[in-house]
Amino acid sequence: MNFFSACGLARIATSGPRQLRSLNGLIARSQQTGLYSTGSVEPQKGSPPASDASQSVSATANLSARTHAPNNLEKKMLVFTKKYKSVDEIPSLINQEVMERCRNQVRIKVANYMMIATAIGCIIMILSGKGAQERGESVQKMNLDWHKEYNEKARQEKAESKN
Repeated sequence: MNFFSACGLARIATSGPRQLRSLNGLIARSQQTGLYSTGSVEPQKGSPPASDASQSVSATANLSARTHAPNNLEKKMLVFTKKYKSVDEIPSLINQEVMERCRNQVRIKVANYMMIATAIGCIIMILSGKGAQERGESVQKMNLDWHKEYNEKARQEKAESKN
C-alpha cells in the first residue's frame, strides 16, 4: 500500500461508506495509471546533496513541531514522574512526546492512588459498621429515635400553642 492510499484510508475510513468507496476507486485508478509508486524513494546518484539552508529550515520546522512550553503544573508533573530532579532543571521547551508520556504516567499514578484510597475507605467503613453492630446501633433504630424526637417536639409545640 503506498503512502497516498494509507493516508487517505486513515482520513476517510471513519467518514462513512460513501467516502470509502470513492477512496477505493481513486486507489484503483492510481494503481492502473502508475501515478504513485509503491517502492521506496531514493535519491539519484548524480543529484547534488541538499543545501544547508534547506536542512536548517526543515530542522527548525521539525523542532517547532515537536516542542512544548510546559506550564507550572506540567513542570511539577515532570518532576513527579522523575524526568527531571527539580523544577529549575526543566528547559523552557521540551519534546511534546515526552510531555504526553509524562501526562499518561501521572494519570495512571493518580488513578492507582485513588483506587488504593477507595479500598482503604471501604475497609474503614466495614470496620466502622461492624463496631456499630456490636454496639447495637442500626440505621433503622436511628430512624425510629429521630421520628420519636420529632413527634415529641411537634406535640410540645402544639400544646404550647393551645395554652
